[in-house]
Amino acid sequence: MRRQLFKNVCFVFSFVLFSTVVSSTSQAQTEQEVTASRLKGVEFLKSQQQEDGSWEFEGHPVGITALCTMALLENGIPVNDPLIQKGRQFVLKESEKLKSTYDLSLAILLLSRIGDREDKADIRRFAARLIAGQTTTGGWSYTCPLASASSLNNPRARPKLVTSPGDNSCTQFAVLGLWTASRSNINIDESMSGVARRFVETQNEDGGWSYKLPTEEMKEPSRNSMTLAGLFCLTVARATKIRSMNQDIVKEAGDRAETQKEGDTLVSDPIFAKGLEMAGTYAAGISASSARYFLWSTERVGVLLGLETLGKTDWFSKGASALIKTQKEDGSWEDSRGKLAETAFAILFLRKANLGSDISRMLNGEPEKKFQIYSQEKKPVFETLQGAVAAAKAGDLIRVNGDGPFGVPHLEIDKTLSIEAGFGYAPIFQYERGKNSLGLRSRPERDPNVRHILRVSKGTLALEGIGFEFDPPEVGKDVPWAAIVVNGGNLKMLNCSISEQNDKGMAAVQFLKPTDSTITNCFFVGGRATFEIEGTGKQTISVDDSIVFSRKIFSVLKSSGTTAGGDINLNLSHCTVQGAEGFVFERFVKNIHVKSDHCAFKVEDLGLSMLSAKGSKANRSFTGDANVYDVDKWLGLSGKTESGVTDVKSWSQFWGKTDETSVGDILAFAFRRPNNSFNHRYKPEDWEVSDTSPLLARGLEFGAKPASVGAGPGFSRFRSSILYNEWKQRQVADAK
Repeated sequence: MRRQLFKNVCFVFSFVLFSTVVSSTSQAQTEQEVTASRLKGVEFLKSQQQEDGSWEFEGHPVGITALCTMALLENGIPVNDPLIQKGRQFVLKESEKLKSTYDLSLAILLLSRIGDREDKADIRRFAARLIAGQTTTGGWSYTCPLASASSLNNPRARPKLVTSPGDNSCTQFAVLGLWTASRSNINIDESMSGVARRFVETQNEDGGWSYKLPTEEMKEPSRNSMTLAGLFCLTVARATKIRSMNQDIVKEAGDRAETQKEGDTLVSDPIFAKGLEMAGTYAAGISASSARYFLWSTERVGVLLGLETLGKTDWFSKGASALIKTQKEDGSWEDSRGKLAETAFAILFLRKANLGSDISRMLNGEPEKKFQIYSQEKKPVFETLQGAVAAAKAGDLIRVNGDGPFGVPHLEIDKTLSIEAGFGYAPIFQYERGKNSLGLRSRPERDPNVRHILRVSKGTLALEGIGFEFDPPEVGKDVPWAAIVVNGGNLKMLNCSISEQNDKGMAAVQFLKPTDSTITNCFFVGGRATFEIEGTGKQTISVDDSIVFSRKIFSVLKSSGTTAGGDINLNLSHCTVQGAEGFVFERFVKNIHVKSDHCAFKVEDLGLSMLSAKGSKANRSFTGDANVYDVDKWLGLSGKTESGVTDVKSWSQFWGKTDETSVGDILAFAFRRPNNSFNHRYKPEDWEVSDTSPLLARGLEFGAKPASVGAGPGFSRFRSSILYNEWKQRQVADAK
């Protein structure tokens, strides 16, 4: 990645393409040592930020600032930290005439990772410049033209592609930037076709790739970083093609087989396989003298494809050992151009920060048996979820390596268990009529035990990246369906989706017994209620960064048994809520406490059945902070309005001035979804705040972050962030 063509020394990202390969035996580092090394690197980068939010690097202040800011984000510095916000502001301030391929790509990575609503226009603008900067050889050189975002929708408005050969270093950064931008609905199909053609046609005989394109006069030897770049670019090009095919898959059922074949070809393709073999050779040579850019390139491909080894080498263990040995006392790593980029690359490696996407499925395609007990030694596989659950032991992890949809006949969970989407998959569970306890065909109109997809009766069920499409059959009468029932134990949901469209009036999640359950980054569409809760005793239900669209949001019912209700705690944070009714509480249920911070409520009736007695907050409490309300009717008893509560001020006053920082305003979303119009095809992005809304300027201050909500793309994005590691750690801590 050296800029050998230029006399002037330039950007640090183009410094070292290859390292001297020195054979060495690496000892595996402990997790504590890796963490300590990362944190020392974080502290060094923090100490180097300038007052204006930048990091200094000659000629590329935007690129180095974006890289350092992103490295801090990926290593646990929160989005709202002043360091991150100052870095973001500097990138935005200096980007009006930004033309550098490296800088544009890194700016896209940073802004996408932060996820601020206001930055979508800039991401589109930068992506348009990258698309316009592609050369006729399918690659990129150091600069791109100042194309406008409008050219994304009108290819004829783009500048004519230049004939420069470009180089593979610039090209891999452009590909990384465009793949990230494509998550914001930017079409990169044509660009990635050119990328695929470039690397297919220019592979060296040893399986690697060089920095420059080969010519008749000169052919460079393969280089380690560029070989990893070639594999990365081919993977993204294939991922783009598969995604495009998947988007059209609804047209004909036969398309799925074609997509499957396309996925299988990545590992079987001789060009890719030969490149992967060469990457294994380079990985075996990782040592203390290896360039940090090479290590970062290795990490990105390894994580992207879910590979623990390249060849026979545990690339992470060997790379971590090399990095820890060479870290300086001040926490940095250094080369001849300085410390900033080297340190950023090093801590990104140590964090295993996947800046691409979880698309490892393309390595081998979908297995025949989709359900794998991943935590067991032999990792047994099963044809059905029912089979995997039956064979699983308490504490096991079941990984779903397929999209489905999978029919699930009212499955009972009676032990602590985790079920997660396999890397690159977005599995869908659908209701299926099975057999009842007597072995006869179920009759949901008569039997309350067969009206769900999953029911938790004991232990903790953790669900990650699973979509539930709940369209039960017509059985001749109204049935109180529920997608998931918690009848004992706890539920932990991360990046799941539950939707209906045949209007049978489900409850997305039904809690029938006391629980301590958490819902994070989830997406709910449809039903008579999102959360239906029987007042059966002390329980806590927490919902964070989720989008909820239903008739009723929280519906608390009087217990159907003999236990009196009490001490129900409902906690909401950074949620976007749309529906007819917000809080619907049975008046005889005691002690319901609601906390809501940074939520957006677009509801007809916020709490007309919230009180237990007219004009009284007895047995009820509400505490709010920085919420936004677009509400027609505010508060009441059994559907009758409390006349004195008509706006945010009087709402807060009623509860004892506990919601003083919230505001009332009109909430306009990217797509208008009328209440009661439910569809499986709705996307979290539909609930982005409209570009024309005055609330857009409040950015991440309220509501969910649609880009990281729900199964599929939302889960892939969240899974690649350090927040996912933190979520996993909490689950382990809770289990203890």
